[in-house]
Amino acid sequence: MFLVTTSHRPSQRLRSFIKDLTLILPGSLRVNRGKRRLADLAYLALANNKKYVIVVDRWRGNPSLIRIYTLNMGGGGDLNLVRYADIALAGVRLSREGSLKLAKPVTGYREVDYSKCSSDKCLELSGLLTSLLREFLGKHPGYRLVVGDEKNIVTIKLMTENERDIGPLIKVRGFKVYGKQG
Repeated sequence: MFLVTTSHRPSQRLRSFIKDLTLILPGSLRVNRGKRRLADLAYLALANNKKYVIVVDRWRGNPSLIRIYTLNMGGGGDLNLVRYADIALAGVRLSREGSLKLAKPVTGYREVDYSKCSSDKCLELSGLLTSLLREFLGKHPGYRLVVGDEKNIVTIKLMTENERDIGPLIKVRGFKVYGKQG
């Protein structure tokens, strides 16, 4: 479903965040970016049967922006990536920095829980996550993705059935959806 990579020349913290992100996104594949261009990533995603390409950028060594692209086959038969959404990060807490670590990748979620949302921005982000993960919802009774907000910052965290947070904590400053889903 997702091909996950970094911007060029990633920091160690960005590489760690990519590892965490790959564990919490069902059906994801992590690849080293190297010198690959976006066109190269499009063909790599097609070869691995992935629908989305996620590129995480950094600012001063920290993860700062998640760009989500969809595959698009052009009229002439050429493949390209179309930007679907950008998610601007306010900060992250890696799984090694606090909560429980995931031992194996998540295969599905019970739900995207938006009950802790008090703003429209939070509700819209939970809608975006629901649309991206729709084929994995209701597949695993043990995990839920919890979206909440406080002081204009939206948080995303993974919760176990015992109400313990596991994996990374993602703080979102803002986001923008560009177009239709592929």
